[in-house]
Amino acid sequence: MVNAGSAGLLTTAGGGSGPVGDQIDDFEDQDAFILRLSMRNGPWYGVADATATGTMGPTMTIGPLATADLRPGGTGTAALHLAATGFADWGAGVGADMVNQMGKKAPYDMSAYTAIRFYGKIGSGSTSTVKVLFPNVYSDADGAKCVDTDSTKRCGDHLFKSVSGLKTAWDLYEVKFSDLAQQGFGLPQTGFDPTGVYSVQFTLANKLPIDLWIDDVTFVPK
Repeated sequence: MVNAGSAGLLTTAGGGSGPVGDQIDDFEDQDAFILRLSMRNGPWYGVADATATGTMGPTMTIGPLATADLRPGGTGTAALHLAATGFADWGAGVGADMVNQMGKKAPYDMSAYTAIRFYGKIGSGSTSTVKVLFPNVYSDADGAKCVDTDSTKRCGDHLFKSVSGLKTAWDLYEVKFSDLAQQGFGLPQTGFDPTGVYSVQFTLANKLPIDLWIDDVTFVPK
């Protein structure tokens, strides 16, 4: 177990260098890893359902923003961008493990925080609802608690919150841990256990093309 250490839509939009808190990633270093703060060091990665005709192009891009995509009033010049289409099941998205030890994700203690915040926007005509999920030791097979061979204990039923109404302009969004729930198809969780979280994921259903931008992903301290 790795410990963090101390450390709906909001009305504030754009402006400043990012939300106040313990930053997970601002993407300014333009690499595929979260910031190495509070003992975190995990990678970003793409996720998608098994639809053979689905395409992610590219899986994700972390890099400099064109002038038209810069956040008004912000100081950042880079963000994460995901484009995808054709996924007919649950869709596609991106995620980041909190900790990686010897090439394997490890559970992370998020007890010092109450929420995450992120700036987000979408491309014109794309899916406008993103699910923010938290794979943990109860819902991820690596935790050895869920079992796909038992219909009452299936893996993958991560705690999540849907954030709807993303716009084509940057805005700031917050997901409180107290608002997280399961879809109800897997191993039941009695509530959010902050001591055993592997990752944060942002996924979108592919009813429309996926064109998602995220920036300044940040923990909100207690």
